[in-house]
Amino acid sequence: MITNSSITIYHKSGLDVVTRNELWTRYNYDNAWFFGGKGASIDKGYDNANDVQIRIPFDLNPNLDISNFSIGDIVIQGTLTIDIEAQQDLDNYLFYNITTIKNNNFGNNPHIHIGGK
Repeated sequence: MITNSSITIYHKSGLDVVTRNELWTRYNYDNAWFFGGKGASIDKGYDNANDVQIRIPFDLNPNLDISNFSIGDIVIQGTLTIDIEAQQDLDNYLFYNITTIKNNNFGNNPHIHIGGK
């Protein structure tokens, strides 16, 4: 599978019962195929123009695990090394929320397929 980017996933992993803050776990993947982005499009309309499609191949990302992804998690193109306590910590970055997750673990190119807005 052709890859064109690295990505960072922020997975909502729970809630701190003392502070009532969300707990986020960061995962970095060096080899992913990233397509789409923010903006308007004559072909797709405004809403669909903001969609992204991401494919993360299992063979190029040895620690890839489908349980590291959930609907509503955050995906950012590129490698970030900061940890967050809230989604607002990423206001200075272009990010997307995961809307679909498919485990395509068959065929010649097994991968996880993520859709986001």
